[in-house]
Amino acid sequence: MAVMLGTCAAPAFADRGIPWNNLSQDEQTVLHKHQRNWSSLSGEEQSRLLNGARNYLELPQDKRNAVKQKREQYEQMSPDERRQLRERYREQKRYR
Repeated sequence: MAVMLGTCAAPAFADRGIPWNNLSQDEQTVLHKHQRNWSSLSGEEQSRLLNGARNYLELPQDKRNAVKQKREQYEQMSPDERRQLRERYREQKRYR
Protein backbone atom coordinates (compact mmCIF):
# COMPACT_ATOMS: atom_id res chain seq x y z
CA MET A 1 0.00 0.00 0.00
CA ALA A 2 2.86 2.39 0.72
CA VAL A 3 4.04 1.99 -2.88
CA MET A 4 0.58 2.85 -4.14
CA LEU A 5 0.44 5.96 -1.97
CA GLY A 6 3.90 6.98 -3.12
CA THR A 7 2.91 6.58 -6.75
CA CYS A 8 -0.04 8.89 -6.31
CA ALA A 9 1.95 11.55 -4.49
CA ALA A 10 3.79 12.98 -7.50
CA PRO A 11 0.72 14.30 -9.37
CA ALA A 12 -0.67 15.81 -6.16
CA PHE A 13 2.44 18.01 -5.78
CA ALA A 14 2.90 18.67 -9.50
CA ASP A 15 1.63 22.24 -9.39
CA ARG A 16 3.61 23.39 -6.33
CA GLY A 17 6.60 21.07 -6.29
CA ILE A 18 7.59 17.98 -4.37
CA PRO A 19 9.72 18.57 -1.27
CA TRP A 20 13.00 16.65 -1.45
CA ASN A 21 12.38 15.22 2.02
CA ASN A 22 9.14 13.63 0.80
CA LEU A 23 11.13 11.32 -1.48
CA SER A 24 12.06 7.89 -0.18
CA GLN A 25 15.73 7.13 0.46
CA ASP A 26 15.84 4.99 -2.71
CA GLU A 27 14.28 7.77 -4.78
CA GLN A 28 16.76 10.29 -3.37
CA THR A 29 19.62 7.94 -4.22
CA VAL A 30 18.47 7.60 -7.84
CA LEU A 31 17.87 11.36 -8.15
CA HIS A 32 20.95 12.49 -6.21
CA LYS A 33 22.30 14.52 -9.16
CA HIS A 34 19.21 16.73 -8.95
CA GLN A 35 19.27 17.35 -5.21
CA ARG A 36 21.05 20.69 -5.40
CA ASN A 37 18.57 22.24 -7.84
CA TRP A 38 15.48 20.18 -6.92
CA SER A 39 13.56 23.07 -5.39
CA SER A 40 14.14 25.24 -8.47
CA LEU A 41 12.63 22.64 -10.84
CA SER A 42 8.99 22.98 -11.80
CA GLY A 43 6.55 20.60 -10.14
CA GLU A 44 5.97 19.05 -13.56
CA GLU A 45 9.69 18.39 -14.05
CA GLN A 46 10.01 17.01 -10.52
CA SER A 47 7.09 14.65 -11.18
CA ARG A 48 8.62 13.51 -14.47
CA LEU A 49 11.96 12.78 -12.81
CA LEU A 50 10.32 11.08 -9.84
CA ASN A 51 8.21 8.85 -12.07
CA GLY A 52 11.34 7.88 -14.01
CA ALA A 53 13.15 7.06 -10.76
CA ARG A 54 10.24 4.92 -9.61
CA ASN A 55 10.16 3.07 -12.92
CA TYR A 56 13.92 2.48 -12.63
CA LEU A 57 13.55 1.14 -9.09
CA GLU A 58 10.99 -1.40 -10.31
CA LEU A 59 13.41 -2.86 -12.87
CA PRO A 60 15.20 -6.13 -12.18
CA GLN A 61 18.88 -5.69 -11.33
CA ASP A 62 20.13 -6.81 -14.76
CA LYS A 63 17.99 -4.15 -16.45
CA ARG A 64 19.19 -1.52 -13.96
CA ASN A 65 22.78 -2.45 -14.83
CA ALA A 66 22.02 -2.05 -18.53
CA VAL A 67 20.45 1.38 -17.92
CA LYS A 68 23.45 2.44 -15.85
CA GLN A 69 25.85 1.34 -18.60
CA LYS A 70 23.90 3.24 -21.27
CA ARG A 71 23.81 6.36 -19.08
CA GLU A 72 27.57 6.16 -18.56
CA GLN A 73 28.07 5.84 -22.33
CA TYR A 74 25.83 8.86 -22.88
CA GLU A 75 27.77 10.91 -20.35
CA GLN A 76 31.00 10.15 -22.25
CA MET A 77 29.58 11.49 -25.53
CA SER A 78 30.41 14.94 -26.82
CA PRO A 79 27.63 17.55 -26.81
CA ASP A 80 27.25 17.12 -30.57
CA GLU A 81 26.95 13.33 -30.27
CA ARG A 82 24.31 13.77 -27.56
CA ARG A 83 22.37 16.20 -29.74
CA GLN A 84 22.44 13.76 -32.65
CA LEU A 85 21.29 10.92 -30.42
CA ARG A 86 18.39 13.01 -29.06
CA GLU A 87 17.38 13.93 -32.61
CA ARG A 88 17.40 10.26 -33.69
CA TYR A 89 15.34 9.34 -30.61
CA ARG A 90 12.76 12.04 -31.34
CA GLU A 91 12.56 10.94 -34.96
CA GLN A 92 12.01 7.29 -34.01
CA LYS A 93 9.48 8.25 -31.35
CA ARG A 94 7.48 10.18 -33.94
CA TYR A 95 7.02 7.06 -36.08
CA ARG A 96 5.86 4.74 -33.31
